[in-house]
Amino acid sequence: MSSDTLSPGMRAMAARVSGDDYPAWRRQVERVKFCSRPVRVAGHASAVDPSSGEVQASFSSADQPDGTLLITCGDRRAAVCPSCAETYRRDMWHVVVSGLQGRTSATSSGTHTGARGAAVETAVPTSVASHPRLFITLTAPSFGPVHRAGGAACRPRSGRGRTCPHGRPAGCGLVHETDHQVIGSPLCPECYDYTGAVLWNAHAGELWRRTRIGIDRALAPVASDATGDRVTVAGVRDLLRVSYVKVSEFQRRGLVHLHLVVRLDGVDPDGGGDIVAPPVWATADLLASAVRRAVGTAAVPLPSPDGTLRVAQWGTQVDISDVSVGGAVGDSRRVAAYLAKYATKTASDSIGASGVLASRFRRLHRRWLRRKVGAHLARMVETAWDLGGRRDLAPLKLRSWAHTLGFKGHFATKSRRYSVTLGALRAARRVWRAGESVRAGRADVWASARASGAAVVGDWAYVGRGYRTSSDADLAAAMAREHAIAVEEYRDLKRRESDVDYWSTLTHYPGDL
Repeated sequence: MSSDTLSPGMRAMAARVSGDDYPAWRRQVERVKFCSRPVRVAGHASAVDPSSGEVQASFSSADQPDGTLLITCGDRRAAVCPSCAETYRRDMWHVVVSGLQGRTSATSSGTHTGARGAAVETAVPTSVASHPRLFITLTAPSFGPVHRAGGAACRPRSGRGRTCPHGRPAGCGLVHETDHQVIGSPLCPECYDYTGAVLWNAHAGELWRRTRIGIDRALAPVASDATGDRVTVAGVRDLLRVSYVKVSEFQRRGLVHLHLVVRLDGVDPDGGGDIVAPPVWATADLLASAVRRAVGTAAVPLPSPDGTLRVAQWGTQVDISDVSVGGAVGDSRRVAAYLAKYATKTASDSIGASGVLASRFRRLHRRWLRRKVGAHLARMVETAWDLGGRRDLAPLKLRSWAHTLGFKGHFATKSRRYSVTLGALRAARRVWRAGESVRAGRADVWASARASGAAVVGDWAYVGRGYRTSSDADLAAAMAREHAIAVEEYRDLKRRESDVDYWSTLTHYPGDL
């Protein structure tokens, strides 16, 4: 096929692949792990000895393809950038699992100093595996009956011909499939309290904060019963420390619910802040009792834009499972995987329209939104947008959070001493990459500065977001698909090798018995 018959995009892609700078461009794309919309910057950096002024290493984007350097966008949402979201998901897995079973260090090297080095050396003792731990799911209350799945009739009517005040059936006798689009939508949109639902989402973070405080308060009486002595709230904090990691997920009805791992630690008697085991009387059942009491009493008064008095509380569906050793759910790695996958979701992922509610709205196109996400979620967005225009609700900034249906909290948070931090994991990754550059014989400014204590001096400017041309974006996407296939083939090969190793260790094969 001659070049004259190729489309302009194919010609641009062929020119990129056949160019002398293609290997360098490909290395950049691989370094950002095939990011869907990398940030392009231009500039230079040098590692300079502060005492002598000697330049030990230097880097300039002028020597790179297109004169720019690609940096990952770092977006956690899979709908925006699958590559960066996968990195975030894996990091969250390590954050969760290290708080469940411990992590000696984020890196095996102990030669790094400074603020970043201290972050890299964050450690969680493996003894946390024996601490009381709970896996908790907290849901939102009901704001009106919605369609649901479950293998039985959705909402059987208690009487024939029963209707709501708006003339719609008050029940549903159909059996819905789990992925049916009607799941989560209200039986009657006019009866559904959309204002209350959006305001609840907006205050879910504050509700959890009060619940967390309530756990400490609820531990005081149960600790008093366990020890036989009166223990005050202040006294509890001298004996026990509650550590947690929390991930938020949107339900099909557009309301946030929380998945948490809560761990009960002791308090270092030397005041060093180390993670130590709690007293023997501090059991998972004691922690569960305190959590139930705190969840049942936590409440946040809500604004009243329509004159209706509302209070944010947790729903009746509260699940508390023991994930301690010997508990009902003891697979730490599976619990971590469950939490980590939800950290990359958006509000519309629950209905399979993941990219629609991934970014903030500058203008609200109501008809377009209803076509994309359905009438129910669209009305949640519209309610948040309309409430955001009220002066009395201005502090909530609901228009800025209309794409998250009013929820303005972080999708993944943790207490300070629960486990390693995302920053520590990212610092460890930077250290590893710098070491790989040195071993490959490439001068690395940041590796040189870290090794010798030199100062990094540079000047960078923002050039743009995304690849320079659409053909470059298509080529990077093709490379990402090839990489995913190669990874899956490698994992399949390792599984086969593991099976072979397992059978080779057996004295008798099943067929010989």
